[in-house]
Amino acid sequence: MKPAIRTLALTMGLSLALGACAGLPSSAPTASQVVGPAQADNITVIDIVPGTPSGAAARQSEPQPWTIADGAPAAGVILPGDLLTVTVFEVGYSLFGGSDGSPGETGRARGSTRTFPPIRVPESGQIDFPYAGRIGVAGLTPVAAAGRVERGLRGKSQFPQVVIAFEPGAGHSVVIDGEVDKPGRVQLSEAGERLLDVIALAGGSKARGADTVVKLTRGGNVGMARLGEIGAADPRNVVLTPGDHVELSKEVRSVTVLGAARSVSEIAFDRSELTLDQALARAGGLNDDKADPTGVFIFRIERREEAGQWVERPVIYRLNLLAPSGYFAAQRFQMRERDIMLVANAKTNNLKKFIEMVNQIASPVVTAKVVGGI
Repeated sequence: MKPAIRTLALTMGLSLALGACAGLPSSAPTASQVVGPAQADNITVIDIVPGTPSGAAARQSEPQPWTIADGAPAAGVILPGDLLTVTVFEVGYSLFGGSDGSPGETGRARGSTRTFPPIRVPESGQIDFPYAGRIGVAGLTPVAAAGRVERGLRGKSQFPQVVIAFEPGAGHSVVIDGEVDKPGRVQLSEAGERLLDVIALAGGSKARGADTVVKLTRGGNVGMARLGEIGAADPRNVVLTPGDHVELSKEVRSVTVLGAARSVSEIAFDRSELTLDQALARAGGLNDDKADPTGVFIFRIERREEAGQWVERPVIYRLNLLAPSGYFAAQRFQMRERDIMLVANAKTNNLKKFIEMVNQIASPVVTAKVVGGI
């Protein structure tokens, strides 16, 4: 190949490469390609420094304030649905007869015992007992309920003494369902089970504690919290009371990492807080061959008060990792649910791609020269 022809071929190749440079494929914009259009669209760009507030995302789901206190223990009291066993002891003339059900002998003083068939406490909380009439027992201890039966028998039986035992029914339980291994009823004991105890008795959550929301309903009150945030000594680990309803749901909080990070991924919160430096580390850090360390951006929709009204505004935070203060700032900056982290491409990345394209065009010419002995 003549020199003039080689020069023309190279010139044409370079011209084609230069023309295609603007259209080179890219995994992310450069920092200037983010800041410039954002400012043109009146989107606020905030530099992250150690004193920069993290802000609150408009789409972040915050649990409701916890308003439920310890419940009243009811393990030792009678409730509707319980099964009562009533035994009556008599001295002297017997009203009910002996333990075999036979009537006592008239005019002969002796002691007798009668255990009655089990009595189920109805929803009204009142039972009908022979000769004593209708007696309210719900909410009473067995001793107190026995005292009421004794008072109902006075004047009808000579020196009656009553003993009541009961088998707890469904009224002594709480219901737990949702993302739990063994949903259903959990019987409460005199130990006074707390929220975490009942969750453990039900086999625990199917998901991680950080991804699980606990919802406790008591009457008209509702308390919600992340399971991973509730410790044994936490005020939200309340004593449960019969009728409480516990529901576990899986709600994963995460941020998305895009651009020139080593790992483009979705990062889940594994605790109540996730800082910017932790999110960067879990994404594998910056890609040395592509990333611009001055262009780590956080895209977020924030809820702000303007002129007395709450509005949602897009906000972009920018972190500069070439400044030592940027690392301290990243330690304090809190990530929010559904944030987008974008690591910008370095400007030299396009130059590198351009050089690679030129090499791809020029290499066949050089190879032909060597093979042909030109």
